[in-house]
Amino acid sequence: MSEPVYVVAHVEARPGYEDALRSALLKLVAAGKAEPGFIRYDLLEDTVKAGHFVFYEIWQDQASLAVHGSTPQMTDHVESTKHWVNSVTIATLRKLNG
Repeated sequence: MSEPVYVVAHVEARPGYEDALRSALLKLVAAGKAEPGFIRYDLLEDTVKAGHFVFYEIWQDQASLAVHGSTPQMTDHVESTKHWVNSVTIATLRKLNG
């Protein structure tokens, strides 16, 4: 039996692109919630530093996460927003407690 996969991703907008990136990320979340293996997909924004976004995601298994990362929506998003993004860090995690 496969285990759920947890993802925490930090996305930092370039100055001046916060609003455009926020809109694009919200569209990405809407698309992700319709994907197979989706359990949870939340987009958060830092309350002090506008343009610092955090994704909290849970996927059914590693295969579902891999499909998510290769969808046309994801590849189009990465290409269309690449000039708006200052940095991205992604951690893929497993849950230790029950």
